[in-house]
Amino acid sequence: MAVLALVMLWLLAPLLVGIVVGLGVTVLLCQSIRIGRALQWRRALRAESLESAEEEARTPNWVPFAAMLFTLVGGATGWLTLFWLPEGLHPEQVLPLGTALLCALGVFVLVWLVGQLSTGWSHLRQGEAWNAAPMPSDWWVWALLLALPTGVLTGLVAPDQASQKAWGEQWRGYYSVPIRIALAPVENSESRQQRDDALLQLVGPLLEQGSRRVEARLRTRNGTTVMTAAVPARYRWADDALEIRLAGELAPQVLAQHVEAVRGATRGEAGMWVLLGMAQCQPAPSAMAALSMAHRRAQWQRTQVCARERGAEMQRLAAVLQGQISAVEVLPGVRFRPWPLRHGWRAVELPSGKALEAAPLLAR
Repeated sequence: MAVLALVMLWLLAPLLVGIVVGLGVTVLLCQSIRIGRALQWRRALRAESLESAEEEARTPNWVPFAAMLFTLVGGATGWLTLFWLPEGLHPEQVLPLGTALLCALGVFVLVWLVGQLSTGWSHLRQGEAWNAAPMPSDWWVWALLLALPTGVLTGLVAPDQASQKAWGEQWRGYYSVPIRIALAPVENSESRQQRDDALLQLVGPLLEQGSRRVEARLRTRNGTTVMTAAVPARYRWADDALEIRLAGELAPQVLAQHVEAVRGATRGEAGMWVLLGMAQCQPAPSAMAALSMAHRRAQWQRTQVCARERGAEMQRLAAVLQGQISAVEVLPGVRFRPWPLRHGWRAVELPSGKALEAAPLLAR
């Protein structure tokens, strides 16, 4: 029994840490109200005003609402703490449970708020004070009865551990390699739109390869289940330039191949379209590593065919992009945080489900 308790404690350790942090934040915020009111009461006593002291001693109407607000803030803080815990604690294992508890807490507070407003309004209609009597206990029961199924339902329909882990990385921030493609000014809006669409088609495979795969492992009695999500690369238009933020770092030779091919292709250098197609058809290294030598040769042949087809498709963009790209720069890596303020950044569209597992997401 003791061993089982220790195992459960280890598995739920990230959740317990989040709960402790949330309770700590809630207590500190509530204590700030208590300390502030105590200081006001002491000032009233020093002023030798008994009526003022009695008035300060009464609990204001806003205190219960502030306490519930601080409870929500503490719950959200505890939930966000799960995304900051080290990987060794496997916090992704308890993310669905933490999300369910946070949603249940939100519903509990919402029902409590409805009960408080309903009770206070009925007192006002009868000509009494807002807090003439406490809220009936039935509202507490309803809040609990609605919070429990909400938590269970949220645990069933919430995104899986990998998706929540990927969102947490975007909220927390990650290392990103910026790329800036400067463009020649274009006055005509229709021509500018054609140029921008062609450029996005050109760098679309780079954006896909520059995305990063995120995995979460769920250990059960029947084995380990691996769930997959992705942190997408992002882009935005800034004046006459396309700014790109990769979701990590590409292998130097892969990134250099993309950059040099784009530079050469837009200058009209022969063979660069095929080289660019080759860079865009690179399979995922994990997929190549799992193949035998015979299958690797077959995959290499498919890559060459893909490169020729992709190169021919890229050539069709030459008429639009010829002379339009003035510079392609790979800037020093930065810490990038697309959440909660996006600042115009758009995520590249990635496949989902089984298609995502086969996608060549090469960033790491």
